[in-house]
Amino acid sequence: MTPEIVGYASPPDQLARMADLRRGVRKARKIRRVLEAELGPAPWPRLRGLDVGCGPGTITAYLAKLSGAFVGVDVDEAALALARDRFGAANVEFRLISSPALPFAEEAFDVVVLNHVYEHVADVRKLFAEVRRVLRPAGRVYLAAAGKYQVVEPHYYLPFLSWLPPRAATAYLKLSGRGRRYDVRLLSYRRLRRLLAPFEVKEYTAAVVADAAKFAAEEALPPGRALRGALAAAVRLAPGLAPTRIFVLRKRVDASL
Repeated sequence: MTPEIVGYASPPDQLARMADLRRGVRKARKIRRVLEAELGPAPWPRLRGLDVGCGPGTITAYLAKLSGAFVGVDVDEAALALARDRFGAANVEFRLISSPALPFAEEAFDVVVLNHVYEHVADVRKLFAEVRRVLRPAGRVYLAAAGKYQVVEPHYYLPFLSWLPPRAATAYLKLSGRGRRYDVRLLSYRRLRRLLAPFEVKEYTAAVVADAAKFAAEEALPPGRALRGALAAAVRLAPGLAPTRIFVLRKRVDASL
């Protein structure tokens, strides 16, 4: 059976990039700071979390040290094998999945992390429905989402690749010699926000850019308070052009998918 979620063998160096511990810890620190803005200072000893698309597990393991327990799920067995080899704490678990259907009971988690994963899912509506199902009523979802209309596509580093229709994007990718099929499904800002309608949405993108030190995002942003302030203003005016958008989601009790 072909899995509905695209694996990390595409592009070929994706797993190696994800396995970079320093890079993974840097991302985990940013996630921690955003969650602390919502939940209060870590640690959170009673918190149970889920990391969807956990890859080699660095973010999962980092957050597990601050929580009661964390589970990482992924479609890539090679990535999970690396995660299990690296991180063996009693409160960390890694599971293989083959579709957006999550193998957990309703309201099982206080936090769900979706860090740059939605674009690898064929049925993203189903993914968000499943995340909402397993989230507890007062829980939070951390969502980091790359945008469709960024100049350089973040997986293959080709200009305007994600702007193109699928067939044209695949032809461009083949011509560049960087891949055989473009199967990344980046969404426009407007379309993504429509899919998030069943959630209360709080956007952190501009706040993270403006106060990079507070959110442990300094290495990912250009130096200088004035420049970051200008970038934050630009993100507020034209959120669809931001390379990455950062959201915290909560359940809308009266919403349905």
